[in-house]
Amino acid sequence: MPYNMERILYFDCFAGISGDMCLGALIDLGLDKSALMSELNKLGVKGYDIEIKRNNMFSISGTDVKVTLNEIEDRVHKNHEGHDQETHSHGNEHNHQYDDKERSLADIRHMIQASGISKKAKDLSIAIFTEIAQAEAAVHGKSIEEVHFHEVGAVDSIVDIVGTAICIDMLKADRIFCSPVHEGQGFIHCRHGRLPVPVPAVIKMLEGSGISIVTEDIEAELVTPTGFGILKTVSESSGKMPEMLVERVGYGFGKTETGSLNALRVIMGSKNVEAAFVKADDMSQEKTREKVTLLETNIDDSTGEILGYTMEKLMKAGALDLWYTPIQMKKNRPACMLSVLCRVNDMENISNIIFNETSTIGIRIRETERIALKREIIIVKTDMGKVRVKSVTVQGLEKIQPEYEDCARLAEENNISLNKVYEAVNRSYYGKKFGKNI
Repeated sequence: MPYNMERILYFDCFAGISGDMCLGALIDLGLDKSALMSELNKLGVKGYDIEIKRNNMFSISGTDVKVTLNEIEDRVHKNHEGHDQETHSHGNEHNHQYDDKERSLADIRHMIQASGISKKAKDLSIAIFTEIAQAEAAVHGKSIEEVHFHEVGAVDSIVDIVGTAICIDMLKADRIFCSPVHEGQGFIHCRHGRLPVPVPAVIKMLEGSGISIVTEDIEAELVTPTGFGILKTVSESSGKMPEMLVERVGYGFGKTETGSLNALRVIMGSKNVEAAFVKADDMSQEKTREKVTLLETNIDDSTGEILGYTMEKLMKAGALDLWYTPIQMKKNRPACMLSVLCRVNDMENISNIIFNETSTIGIRIRETERIALKREIIIVKTDMGKVRVKSVTVQGLEKIQPEYEDCARLAEENNISLNKVYEAVNRSYYGKKFGKNI
């Protein structure tokens, strides 16, 4: 793909989402199945067979993925569950040595880190498992390291999650978005008894995700913890399909009979993000003015870990900016003030995250305005890889700011300093602009 084009994936969850649906839809975009299996084998998980086949549902062609446990693993699985498990079930599972150890997050993290899959696939897989572990811990009232995975400890869900991460890496997606997720209603029966749909882990992950949920008149579970854990981790925002040139469409089929097309649709496309090197004639065309909300609260009894985690959650939920200011509160207690700048429509969601994640019991709200330079995100291709760059123009003067996360990743992958990556980005960007090497 040309350096000035970014690849976009859009997860259209019109019939919900599960781990096998994710894997099937991504494969259906045209990935080489043998290449995927070669990567999955590097994981070192034994005791399963995976069947990937083309199928038709409601006259729509797509890909069906089925993970079948072998006789030994299947016996272990059933003995501890009492019934066959799908990716949404809540039973214990064991590692591929067939012993009686349950899989903790540390076990799964070690298994992935010790494998031979790519660093990007490792990082994404661990992030998905961690997201689900946090939800399970909250639901069961345990710490994240005390959680022994139920559905995601099973071999089939490990294959779904790691396989999905491998596929996303193979597709070289620059940005990923999703639609609102459609869910069924009613109850399911699992190891913990009769649970409402959406199941507790999914409801917990919906908190602060920025992803809307739509309830369908279908008596079934359409959104599984594995599927939603993947979606929440990989998607940067939820809403309508973004502007792009559609290149391919993939369908991954679900197993539940719903009376309609039960599939996840993933749309792959591209967008030209090359900056136009022009001088703005009108300063008003270079900036925007908008109303925003400033939320502030004083906190004197939350740990640094909690505050750092809260910052990550708020930024992921759409905060425009946020910062902590050291302050002195009553009774001479040292504390900090959390300030969050957000769009007016995001205020409710942002405030809920602050209440849920910190010890505060009150938030001050102030309506204000901001003037911001119009910015454009472009992709700059260096010898080490692609980097997203913010480009702004003010009074004819152009400024660029490479994205830190992209530069840090390239610095680590190439074992060089961060400064050298920034220098490489500037050389590539301005070299193309002025038509010469610099």
